[in-house]
Amino acid sequence: MYQSHVREVLAIKDLEVQYPTKRGTVRALRGVDLSVKEGEIVGLVGESGCGKSAMLLATMNLLPHPGRITKGSIRVLGQDTATLGPASVQNLRGRAVSMVFQDPMSTLNPSHKIGAQIREALQVHGLWQQIQKGAREETLAKLLWEVGIPSPKDILSYYPHQLSGGMQQRVLIAIALACRPNLILADEPTTALDVTIEAQILNLFKEINRQNGTAILFVTHNLAVASQFCHRIAVMYAGRIVEEGPIDVILGNPLHPYTQGLLNCIPQFVRGSTLTPIPGDVPELMSDHTGCWFYPRCNRRTSQCTETGKDNVVRTHDGRLVRCWRWATPSLPQGLLESSGEVAVDNYHERD
Repeated sequence: MYQSHVREVLAIKDLEVQYPTKRGTVRALRGVDLSVKEGEIVGLVGESGCGKSAMLLATMNLLPHPGRITKGSIRVLGQDTATLGPASVQNLRGRAVSMVFQDPMSTLNPSHKIGAQIREALQVHGLWQQIQKGAREETLAKLLWEVGIPSPKDILSYYPHQLSGGMQQRVLIAIALACRPNLILADEPTTALDVTIEAQILNLFKEINRQNGTAILFVTHNLAVASQFCHRIAVMYAGRIVEEGPIDVILGNPLHPYTQGLLNCIPQFVRGSTLTPIPGDVPELMSDHTGCWFYPRCNRRTSQCTETGKDNVVRTHDGRLVRCWRWATPSLPQGLLESSGEVAVDNYHERD
């Protein structure tokens, strides 16, 4: 458990992101709160379209047009990125926070050599000029060596297509590490890799976290990966975080029906066991709901779930957050549970 005095690298408060379209406004994020502290690895999981990548792009101020932040704040090392000018945001991006994208083949420039692309990250932030000319190639090679690439001096003269998918992903990580950021945003960086290379990349992230104290916000669909890799996990559904807390607490005893559904979808590899898929589809994010958005797919729903305020946030004594009205304490007045955005629960139990 991370102590309160540890510095907060990323603090997202009540964040809303919208995309205006001809059919209506897509509410990609709806009141998201999330923090990442120094030395912490936080996993962000959920189905496709739930808002994971939108949160990372908003943090980097890279939302594609016409997406925009309509509410809330994003603070990186205490600085509110919404109040910074373009030059300040550019200085923050890559220096304080870096991003590793999902597909290295579409991220790396196919017409530039590997060395030139790493060098660019240093040039943008004025660090290249601070390196003595005789040590510049050695500096680039060292970055590749740190991410486990053999013969790094030779690789500097390669083009991306001359490398395997795993090697390309390592190059992206080297670029992200070039300026020694405090926070790395990893958007499903192992999706296109086989399981052997995936394990190597995850071990690399762990080593970066251990040696440098670099905080990592790791987006993944794979709960098994999250369980082995992350310290804390946040489960997203329809643009909101529905459960968040220490990884062993969440996966050992999930409270939200959606988290339970995700775990039931994991193959058990036991004779006679079957998968239990979550019924229905992810709701359209331009639709308007009252109460809980998971209601149509929930196998424990009641008529109360559709009432406004019935998905308020509840905090439990073991450090988790859950957005479900079924978890409350009888010692708190019902009016307090419904009117406040967050309720502290010391001895929680499921309400009948």
